[in-house]
Amino acid sequence: MSDFSNAENSASDYHRQARGNSNLAFAFFCLDRTRARDMQTFYAFCRLMDDIADDESRSAEERRALLEAWKLEMESAYAGADGLSPLGAEMGEMVLRRGIPKEHVLAIIDGVLRDTSDEPFETFEDVRRYCYGVASAVGLASIYIFGFRNPRTKEFAESLGYALQFTNILRDVVDDMRSHARAYIPRSELESFGVKPEDLRDPSGNPACKRLFEMMYFRAKHFFNKSRRLLCEEDRRSLLPALIMWAIYEEILEGLKALDFDIPAEPYKIPKWRKIVLALKTMSGFGRFAPPFGGCGRVAVVGAGVAGIAAALKLCGEGFDVSLYEARPFGGGRAAAINWLGARLDNASHALMGCYSNFFGVLRLLGNSGRDFFAPVESMDFVSKGGAFRVDFPPSDAPKIEKFFGFLKYFRLPAMRSPRNCALLLRIKFGGAKAREGEGALDYLRRMKIPKPAIEAFWSPFCVSALNTPLDGASAVLMRLTLRESILKGAEAGRLYLSRRPIADALLPAAENFLRACGSRALFSEAVEKIEFENGLARAVVSEKGGRREFDWIVCAANPRSASKLLGGFPGTENAFARLRENPILNVYFCTRRKLLDSEYACLLGSRLHWIFDHTQKFSEGGEFLYAVTVSANEQTFSKGEIGEFLRSELSEFFGDFEITRLLPMEFANATISADCSTEAARPDCAFLGIKNLRVIGDWTRTGLPATIESAAKSAADLKFQ
Repeated sequence: MSDFSNAENSASDYHRQARGNSNLAFAFFCLDRTRARDMQTFYAFCRLMDDIADDESRSAEERRALLEAWKLEMESAYAGADGLSPLGAEMGEMVLRRGIPKEHVLAIIDGVLRDTSDEPFETFEDVRRYCYGVASAVGLASIYIFGFRNPRTKEFAESLGYALQFTNILRDVVDDMRSHARAYIPRSELESFGVKPEDLRDPSGNPACKRLFEMMYFRAKHFFNKSRRLLCEEDRRSLLPALIMWAIYEEILEGLKALDFDIPAEPYKIPKWRKIVLALKTMSGFGRFAPPFGGCGRVAVVGAGVAGIAAALKLCGEGFDVSLYEARPFGGGRAAAINWLGARLDNASHALMGCYSNFFGVLRLLGNSGRDFFAPVESMDFVSKGGAFRVDFPPSDAPKIEKFFGFLKYFRLPAMRSPRNCALLLRIKFGGAKAREGEGALDYLRRMKIPKPAIEAFWSPFCVSALNTPLDGASAVLMRLTLRESILKGAEAGRLYLSRRPIADALLPAAENFLRACGSRALFSEAVEKIEFENGLARAVVSEKGGRREFDWIVCAANPRSASKLLGGFPGTENAFARLRENPILNVYFCTRRKLLDSEYACLLGSRLHWIFDHTQKFSEGGEFLYAVTVSANEQTFSKGEIGEFLRSELSEFFGDFEITRLLPMEFANATISADCSTEAARPDCAFLGIKNLRVIGDWTRTGLPATIESAAKSAADLKFQ
């Protein structure tokens, strides 16, 4: 058993050997001799404190007693006392000469003291406090040795300390549990991901471990990116040792990602030659330290719909501290979830397409992009009054040429086969047949001389389904772009995906867990009453529940009506919002005792009911079938009784007579903005108010896409602060 009670000086064999295995000590070579000697002393102290805490040959009480003795030794050193240990005397001379605040040195000892306890970490704040002691306080003390001029470098040192330590925790998660029966993960996070501490011994036994590790990666990247924002150019040269450490640890973090978070039992390392390469790149200025985009600090995101959640995750991942506000007790916006007859359902039947890259990117980040939430269908199914038929999507292993021209299978529709229609689709696919600015979709098709049967069989259903706007009122530019980026693009872009579980459940509580894991927060049932402006900037948000809070940046992700109220006091907003026309959608869930569909869904040709979906697999009551129909751009109003009769009358023409046993109509008067030419021209961009620190996002802003879930996600993905 080693005797640490009277430590040797920093030049001893014990400390020299420890430095040889350290990433921190590796970075000392770029310091001048005096600073390198001081860092050698400081490293010896930190290493010794860590070794005392980890010396399992001693009891926890003995280790705590030794560490408490070292706290007294450091108190004496700062007081200039005599009779210190060799290392204590070295530390005392160095910290006084460099002006290192005493609280940083004592915080290091308090941090390692936590390693002598078997008590689990309960919350993120508990782990953050530990990381502050064992990493951030080390960085805060080190910058006094490196030298710095800008006070913000203190914030940089604290943030980088968190980034390095959270990388350590992920790298060592298996080894810590196997070797020390420790988990440096809050119990609240383990429970929210469905992981038990013992699962960490062999994460392959619980697939939820991988999702947990993905969140831990996100957390470490948050702090690396926060450090990027806080790095001051004037101190960059003096901080080279810290930047070299940064490069090494971020390389480790990316290496764990490259392993698909299959964390090895032996902690992942990078070879020494690679460390040398990273150090040289850092010293030559080719490191990875430029911020992803401008700005830093605290951000308020108002509205927890798809756009707001996506923006909060993006900004948190980029290093901002985010507060996500939502007036309702649940998120999802217009893609909320409901419970009916024991089934958990979307408030409307949502169908996604493979081209929804931004939205699927959010789901991949949260680990919810698998088939348990969204599954691709094998074909586009149609039902007409004359019968049913299908257009098969190319299989995943199909030749590239088959995928590229997969849209040609739509020519199975007899009305699609006219030469002019075939020629138009090919021209659009290859970038031709441009629509004129301000041209209506129906006028465009007439100009292209498309036969009426093709318009009724394909163009009209596509337009009203994809744009929630009838063909005679839609923008030709938007219709053409949407068709080109989906069905005509080929490969997976035109494939349909149906939700197995509600979209809101794919986003929450997972997004809330990710935000909380980085110290950000989601505030539900907290309606923002107003945004305060001062001297041309957005200064604060005011809510009845939380009062007034100031932020560096504000993102309004509310719907057009709510955004108009929040921003109405700013000149020019009323006219901008007044020009946006909104279209309704009617969604009706209903039960029957007779099976209507042989597939999961169908597009109804020649009907005011555009889609029918089979949700019976979500329904626990036997003897009945659960369906939903969607009427896009519905302008007709019904009573509940009239809706039932309307459905039965319309659907009987396709499926024969049947009885509706139960009914749940859901009318959305302001479901999406219209895709007409006037509204499309009026859609604002995210910075339309000209306020430097305010952005407005949502599916209704100018994204180049119709107002869909993908448009909402894209508005967040395109968000930049400059």
